[in-house]
Amino acid sequence: METIAGSARTPPDTPISSIDMAAKAGLSKKQLRQTVKAMEDAQEEYKIRWQAIREFQLPFIGEFIDRGDTENRAKRRDTKIWNSAAWESCQVFAAGIMSGLTPQNRRWFRLSFSDRTLSDDAEASRILDERMEILNDVLDKSNFYNAIHTAYLELPFGQAPLGVFSDRNHGVHFVSYTIGSYMLAASADGNVDVFCRKRKMTARQLVEKFGEEVLPETIRREARETAGMKASHTVYWIVQPNPKKAEEKAGRIYLPYISAYWLENSRDDEWLYVGGFHEWPVPVGRYLITGTDTYGKGPGWFAEGDAKELQMLERDKLALVELTVKPVITADEETANRGISLTPGDITIHAGGEQGGAKPLFQVAAHIEQLEYTIEKVENRIKRAYAADLFLMMDQQTKQMTAREVVERMQEKMQQLGPVVQRMQFEFLSKIIERVYNILDRAGVFPPVEDEETLAAIADKEIRIEYISPLAQAQKMSGLVNIEQALEFVGQIAQFAPEVLDKVDYPEAVDRYVDMVGAPAAIKRSKEEFQAIQEKKAEEAAKAQEMQQATAMAQAAAPAAQAAKNFSDAAKDGNPALAQLLGVNTMGLPAGGESNNG
Repeated sequence: METIAGSARTPPDTPISSIDMAAKAGLSKKQLRQTVKAMEDAQEEYKIRWQAIREFQLPFIGEFIDRGDTENRAKRRDTKIWNSAAWESCQVFAAGIMSGLTPQNRRWFRLSFSDRTLSDDAEASRILDERMEILNDVLDKSNFYNAIHTAYLELPFGQAPLGVFSDRNHGVHFVSYTIGSYMLAASADGNVDVFCRKRKMTARQLVEKFGEEVLPETIRREARETAGMKASHTVYWIVQPNPKKAEEKAGRIYLPYISAYWLENSRDDEWLYVGGFHEWPVPVGRYLITGTDTYGKGPGWFAEGDAKELQMLERDKLALVELTVKPVITADEETANRGISLTPGDITIHAGGEQGGAKPLFQVAAHIEQLEYTIEKVENRIKRAYAADLFLMMDQQTKQMTAREVVERMQEKMQQLGPVVQRMQFEFLSKIIERVYNILDRAGVFPPVEDEETLAAIADKEIRIEYISPLAQAQKMSGLVNIEQALEFVGQIAQFAPEVLDKVDYPEAVDRYVDMVGAPAAIKRSKEEFQAIQEKKAEEAAKAQEMQQATAMAQAAAPAAQAAKNFSDAAKDGNPALAQLLGVNTMGLPAGGESNNG
């Protein structure tokens, strides 16, 4: 769970040129070039490993400018790939992480207040739910899910940066950066806080992105006269903490992060653009970090040796098959001069004789089954390195599984992927959500809070991000199982000792369970609402009991009344003894007295 700090809208910036902006920000291109050079030197050893991973595992990912990748993008890169198990595993890995962490077909996060006292405020929870729906709608309509899937394909190299920028048409826009095109630097606490990208751009792209006024005349002329379609201009972009940040001051010069673009061979006072960001604009997801390393290590690192062995074994298998089908031939000179045909059904004429003709130079013992068995074992090791076997676990099941078995399978995934999931949520997804939320907030996309009391209650309150994706839920399953087992045990004991039911706080158990499964806050009533409902039910139950008692008394009194009526009717019908008993005068005489007529 991460938090989003309350963001106030920034006053509009005063127009300022990039040159003046750089001067006010104290940017020195000489110093920036030194920074870039140091970052390039720091990643030189990593580039050797990244290129090896690309050559033997993931040939279609990466852009290394110094190797001419941008000069011929149609050039084949898979010439060293004889078995595509690693590439297939990478696709399974990316799809599994996508469906497990950020599935598009279901909600994978929710927002709540860090202040627990607001969790029972129905109006505050409704506002957060409304904002969360808007945020999810913006992500759905943007290119987020396409971009983040591309980022997951990059993760086997160790890290995957994703740029998050405001967009006039869709609210936000995302850019995935491929391996070899960027450089990173980390702060003392290990968080990436400097990002530099080096890319080739055409003159047309430069004009479209930065405008003609900041470009040299040669590039403007190229864009006009040749349509500027050749990517021949190297552009640097760097974003880093702003030493002059001041949140109380207006203007992008005082934002927490400073950003600068420049051409490779431009003068020290020439800038394409200088700006800033309120939040870190390029969250970087890293698979595994050792110590204070800036760059991560991913499945491609762990499978590198197996991948090289696999390509070698596949080549050997093809050579074995070829030698079996077309063995090396030895022949006498005359037969060789006549020509030897290896086409099935053809005839090769030779001089004859025991020593003449042609025959195989050596016999090949083709034990191809053993070789294929070895290849299969290596493929399985690569799949395990990419966790592809885990993500394919459900597809490989031949029998119907119960819900409990599905939970147990998911927990098996978490034993291996748990640390990766935690890191991805903490330093990647949380920063993406925080930036998108604040971009929308500053743009006034969220509806205003009309209730002043609610507005005062939630003002400057931190918003907590809770993950409810399948993999995140799998981490919480142990807690859910504990609650279920406890309630099940109490239910069994209550059959013999009903008083144990009073040991459990059932409303609290429901609250914990609903929170852990990530249900929407709107479906859970506040404690006050719940108490009011219970009091109302108690009143209604008391009234119902009173009515029931009154009905029972009436029903009990009805037979006695009927009996009295029967006695009275019988007495009136001339039963003297009964009349005397009831005190009824059936002949106009006083009951129990004599007639005046004697």
